[in-house]
Parts: sequence; structure tokens; C-alpha cells
Amino acid sequence: MWSRGILGVGLVAGMTLLLAAPGHTYVYPLKLATDNPRLIVDQDGRPFFWSGDAGWSLIAQLSQADAEAYLDDRQQKGFDLVMVNLIEHAFSSNPPADHDGDLPFTGAPFTTPNEAYFAHADAVIAAAAQRGIVIMLYPLYLGYGCGSEGWCAEVQAASLASMRAWGRYVGQRYGDDNNIVWCIGGDTDPTPVKAKVQEFVAGLREVDTRHLMTAHNASETFAVTPWPNESWLTINDVYSYSSSLYTSARTAYDRSPAMPFFLIESAYENEHSSTPQQLRAQAYWPVLSGGIGHVFGNCPIWHFGSSAGWCGSTDWQGQLDGPGSASMMYVQRLFLSRPWSRLVPDFDHLALTAGYGSWGSSTYATAALAADGGTLVAYLPSRRQVTVDLSKISGAEARCWWYNPANGSATEVGIFATLGTQQLTPPANGDWVLVVDDASRALPPPGQGVFDPLSPSPPAKLRVQQ
Repeated sequence: MWSRGILGVGLVAGMTLLLAAPGHTYVYPLKLATDNPRLIVDQDGRPFFWSGDAGWSLIAQLSQADAEAYLDDRQQKGFDLVMVNLIEHAFSSNPPADHDGDLPFTGAPFTTPNEAYFAHADAVIAAAAQRGIVIMLYPLYLGYGCGSEGWCAEVQAASLASMRAWGRYVGQRYGDDNNIVWCIGGDTDPTPVKAKVQEFVAGLREVDTRHLMTAHNASETFAVTPWPNESWLTINDVYSYSSSLYTSARTAYDRSPAMPFFLIESAYENEHSSTPQQLRAQAYWPVLSGGIGHVFGNCPIWHFGSSAGWCGSTDWQGQLDGPGSASMMYVQRLFLSRPWSRLVPDFDHLALTAGYGSWGSSTYATAALAADGGTLVAYLPSRRQVTVDLSKISGAEARCWWYNPANGSATEVGIFATLGTQQLTPPANGDWVLVVDDASRALPPPGQGVFDPLSPSPPAKLRVQQ
């Protein structure tokens, strides 16, 4: 079975060397690419595909053993990032206490950290590092509408000095953890407490400037929306429940100056009446619109069974192998098997010339073509005939595939001369991914192998999984 199991952990120039996929290693911490403002890379310059899972209550709700069992499962399914609340306010069985009953603070919030609580947090973050998983850590989750789900009231009541002290504490405690990306705020417009949050960030930045940072604001906004000119905000994101969220992704892509962006949140599995196809679209649309990846969510996994009130279930273990998790594994397999970091959105329909549908509809087909013409990828939310201009493919011949995003299977359509257009129709109903490759590069079926993004192009080099 395809697995992202750890082959080894070591140190390179003081940084942890972590396995992200068979034959595919990341050296953390992550950083911005120097040659492409739209990418995040590791310390070796390897582009990082953001395959995230919502594990909000991982630290507060689970024992160390259960946390490691969850991380093992996510590692095996290809997730390389989990978003987590450092301190929980509502989404655990006994908030803000952890599984052992330890509170994050012994007295006033933010100025009286409890060593026992944060020692457990340390252990969970270290367990993720051992499995090659980045923790997108929320040190100051504000909560929906700045209400009781988060720490907004406590932030409002705290002094500026207390917020700066909390920032320093968090930065000092986790500044040496290589598998961290900071996320500021959480599910709300931070404007009511903006000065306090800025003070927190200032304290954090006093002691930690080597980790990337993003922000999580109100739905239908971006990370940059309330923070348009902040130097600390290094990653943009899209938060949308729209049935055509690719429109927001294009807005993020078109922003100047360009920034890396990802889908931070949309409908979760077993919530918002989501469908399996909708969950898959939410993953493919941002990547094919120029993003670096997405975050998937499942209920009750995100709160690890703390309350049946969120979706009528507490059986988070039983959901680990659900269809949504499997689909996200197939998303990552597909993109890692191709030069995903070279894809450029086909917004003007120069490659996918017909059959893409109507902009703004839930069935619109997004497509992206590698800058060197080596690969075209298009996601079709529903079955229809599409027309591809094969002259946009770099070689003399193009090899065409249909990839089933529901089960990860690939069907070869054929090899065609790159002299003009070709009409193609998926083999059955449902959503499909069209993959068209320069045949001379001899790439394996989509979803198989791990493309080496640091190899020259052309020719392509591929390490095929055994």
C-alpha cells in the first residue's frame, strides 16, 4: 500500500530531516520560495504541497497515545499538515483543560502558563514532527463572531503588555520546533481586538522570525483581508463556503503582489450537507487556480468526539477511513505524481478550449498547464465532453488519461499528435480529472510515483514507488 512512512529522522544544519513521501523528503522549517512568489518550499528548495487536515482539538482532547494513533493514520494517508488549536476554548470535553485535566493557565489567561499543559502540547507537536507532519498552530483562536467559541473575550480583557508577553512565551516555547506554521486569529474578523492581536504578534516576532505565518478570519474573506500590509503575513488563504470557491481562489491568485495561498476552510465532511464530490472539488479547485493546496475537515474528527452536538457523532476513529479522507489521499497522489508546482491556471481557456462550463457555477471545470507544456490537469465536476488544444503540450505527442478522483484509478485514453484540438469524454458519470502529458516524458499513470520537482525540465525525472 502507498504510504508516507518515515524512513529516517536526522539533523541537517540544525534542522530536522523529515520524510514526506517515499523518496521525497522535506527539510523543515518551511520558507517562501526565492524564485517564485507563489510557492512555499523546504530548506532544500523543494516545493511543499499543502495537504492539510483539520485536527482542531488534537492537543486539548486526546491522550498522547490517541494523538499518535491519529497522526499515524494521517501520515499513512498522505496528509503533511494538521491545523490545531494550542489552547482550546469550546471544542473539547472539558475546555480549556486537556485530556489529563491540566489547564493551560494557572491564573489569568496568557500570563500564567501551566507547564503540565504545555508539556503535553510539546509532546504532540514532537510526535507530528517524527511523522513528517507540519502543525499549523493557532496560539490565539478568537472564535466565530468573536464569541464564546474562542478566546476573544479574554483577549479584549487582557492588557497590551499581557498579549505581548503571551506572544513571547509562545515564540520562545515553539520557536525551535521546525514543523510549525503559525496561524493568527480564527474564524472571525479580528477588528474588535486587532490592537491586542497585533501586540501578540509583535511579541511572537521578537523571538521567532523563522516560521511562516498566515491568518484565519471570517468566512468569505482571505488572510490578507484585515491584514493587507502586514510584513508578518507570509501566506494568504481562502475561506469560503461558496459552491464556486474557485472564484475566490482566482482573486487570491490575481492579488498583487503575488503570495502563496491555500484553501484554509470550507464545508467539512458530515457537515453543511456536503457531498463527496463537493469535498473533492474543494481540494482540486484551489490547486488548479494557482494555490499550493488545501485543508480537509471531517466531523467528528476535527473535535475528536468531544460532543455529538456538532454532527451527531463522536466516533472519530470510525471516520478515519471515510470516503473524504480517502479522496484527499488520491488528491495528493495525483499532484505529487506530476509537476504540480509548475502548473499555471488556464483562466483564459487556451488549453481547455471548450466544455468547461459557466464561470460561477458548481460544475465549472478548472484547468492548469505546466509552464513548460509538459502536463495539463483539468478537474471536471461532472461528466461532459471537453476540447483540449494539444498544441499547447510541449512534445510531438500527447498521452491522455482519465483519473478517477473517487478511487484513484487511472485509465489511458490514448496518444495523439499535438497538431490541434482533441475532444475527450470521461468513461462514466461522476467527477473526473483529465491529465494530458508530453508522451516523450514517459510519466507513469496519474497517481503513481513521485515526481521530483527539483529535476530539470525537460527531461522529467521520476522516482517510481515500489
